[in-house]
Amino acid sequence: MRRTDGTTSSFEWVSLVIGIAAIAAGIVGALLATRIHSAGLYLLMLVGIVMLVATVWRIDWGLFALVAMTYARISDVAVHYYGAPSVAQPFIAFLALLLFLRWVLLGEKPQGWLPALATIAAYGMVIFLSLFYAGDALRAQEGLLAFMKDAIIALMLVFLIQSKDSFRMATWGFLATGILLGTIAIIQYVTGTFSNDYWGLAESQLMNIVSGTEGYRIMGTYGDPNFFAQVMVVIIPLALNRLRYEKKTILKVLAAWALAASFLTVVFTFSRGGFLALCAVLGLLVLLRKPPLIAILSGLLILILLIPFLPSSYFDRIQTILEYLPFSGADVRTEVSLRGRMSEYAVAARMFMDHPIFGIGYENYANNYLTYSVRLGLDPRNTERSAHSLYLEVLAEQGVIGFLMFVFVLYSAFNSLSKANKVFKKVSLEGEADLALALEIGFTGYLVSALFIHGAYPRTMWLLIGVSLAAYQMAKSEELLIARAIFRNRLKLKETASIKKAGKSEPYGK
Repeated sequence: MRRTDGTTSSFEWVSLVIGIAAIAAGIVGALLATRIHSAGLYLLMLVGIVMLVATVWRIDWGLFALVAMTYARISDVAVHYYGAPSVAQPFIAFLALLLFLRWVLLGEKPQGWLPALATIAAYGMVIFLSLFYAGDALRAQEGLLAFMKDAIIALMLVFLIQSKDSFRMATWGFLATGILLGTIAIIQYVTGTFSNDYWGLAESQLMNIVSGTEGYRIMGTYGDPNFFAQVMVVIIPLALNRLRYEKKTILKVLAAWALAASFLTVVFTFSRGGFLALCAVLGLLVLLRKPPLIAILSGLLILILLIPFLPSSYFDRIQTILEYLPFSGADVRTEVSLRGRMSEYAVAARMFMDHPIFGIGYENYANNYLTYSVRLGLDPRNTERSAHSLYLEVLAEQGVIGFLMFVFVLYSAFNSLSKANKVFKKVSLEGEADLALALEIGFTGYLVSALFIHGAYPRTMWLLIGVSLAAYQMAKSEELLIARAIFRNRLKLKETASIKKAGKSEPYGK
């Protein structure tokens, strides 16, 4: 390990942290060994111990593990499929302890976290207020607790992403998810092994594709194909960035792997929202990155060559998007999926009109849905439903106040990425500048998809928010390091010039 000034830390410090890592690994290993009987989980335990040791050696590996584990929902899979204790919570506590010790003993104080804390806390206050007016206060309380966990992860990312290297490592955490979940999902779909959940990493379900046609849709670890497509579409522009700017061949190969796996996964989910998000991402990549014509034509050629290998029912399903357009002439009453969606949207609008300022209460849409839908008379289903749109859900549950705070959080995240892009360009770090832009594009794809699905897995969104909020301060830190390096070089040049000048003038002084 090295300090921020370049000096080697003391042996006692290294021994202390390694001891803490060993104790933590032992506790996790003991818990797993006594509670599970699965070779896959023992392998996961071994990987976890290796990651703990790697985190001690270099904390950026802990950042990589946090992003990959959270985005792929590894801890949730271990809990729900194998009854294992939560892996995420003790790992985050370990990272927090490690950050604290590095701050106290090495002087590595995290920078730029106060604005992120204030932004997230302001939105959290709106959620907290709903405890006092929500019809079901227990649901609101559970939602608040879940938000607090998500907020901690977002802030942890701000603490950890302090340099361009850590920014890059976080990106590889997303790409690792694309490689792992995407590859398994594609294998499952191509081989037709839908009865095999691949250790809980590849759920699938026989669902309606179009009227009269059913087929399996892959869901990864998200339990729903639409949410799976939403998180995978984010990875595509990030993978393109690493494919372009990584210097090592092996990393370029891995980036290409993540790109192909994520793209095909979005297709095999048969998600219409995922398709629109994919179109938005590809369009923004062309519009904002302005690739050469040969690159655009090559991409189009690849897409055309892929068409014969894609299931024909996929294109049939995508065509149904036209039925949602006002001028399509489709009868809402005759199509079950369309009728349900329209009912869920209309109910959210009526909830908002009844409670425009603060909303009906956080996490209170579902339990109030039937009260409104019965009066509307559009949806015959006698079950709780979700808003099927993140933005309508926020409006219905949190009103204008909550919606404005939500928009402010998103604005802060995108503003941080935009300013980071400009700073990186200023100091000629083109790869990092493009990476900030790639995250903007990927996050935009996520939010486009959110037009058609609610916030069932908000942790992925807060993960993206955390990385985004960290970007600007991290870029400023890199700019400062470069400025200091330039200043030191100038001093050395001046000292060298002075010495040479003094040496030449010495004979005349004798």
